[in-house]
Amino acid sequence: MTFIRWIVAIAVLAIWSALIGTALYVALYDAPEDAPNGAAIVILGGGANVDGTGLGGETQDRLNAGLELYKSGAATLMVVTGGGTPAVAEIMRDAALAAGVAPDALLMENQSHSTLQNALFTADFERIDKSAPVILVTNRYHLPRANASFRWAGFGDVINHAADPDTDFKFSEGLLWEAIKWPYNALRAAAASAANAGNVPRESYIKYLE
Repeated sequence: MTFIRWIVAIAVLAIWSALIGTALYVALYDAPEDAPNGAAIVILGGGANVDGTGLGGETQDRLNAGLELYKSGAATLMVVTGGGTPAVAEIMRDAALAAGVAPDALLMENQSHSTLQNALFTADFERIDKSAPVILVTNRYHLPRANASFRWAGFGDVINHAADPDTDFKFSEGLLWEAIKWPYNALRAAAASAANAGNVPRESYIKYLE
């Protein structure tokens, strides 16, 4: 019984720590005056309309922010990532092309179902130098966990860029979910790293990272 209580206490502490840490990051986020520069702009998909006719509000904000970076010359390569039905990356790709992104400057990853998979599958692209800076575009509440996920996947220099830099702070649904997703992600990432170290084929455990 004492062991179970310790497990519960650790879980509660982890969730509260994740919530407080993420909330502080969101509240204190200060957008840089100058646009960042990197080898690639990576835009994380959040969701699409269920009928496949367009992007959800947060994903549209992320795409808009990524397009602004691309047009400013922040990077010459753009990556859109996110699966689902319909695959959000496919909708983002079509919108990016319509907005003037050159086809040879755009990479699409449409199989991921989580931030960890976003990171792993993006790292698979041979055109991306993981030692070079990449600009990560998502909402403020998602940036800390996304940054950690991409570093876990092997990216050495990850620059955070918020799609919502000027919005007021509030305890949103996304922020509250991060409190649960942080410790859950940490456990899954640790398990996947252990499996990889043991030469377990990635296809054997990748589904557990969804």
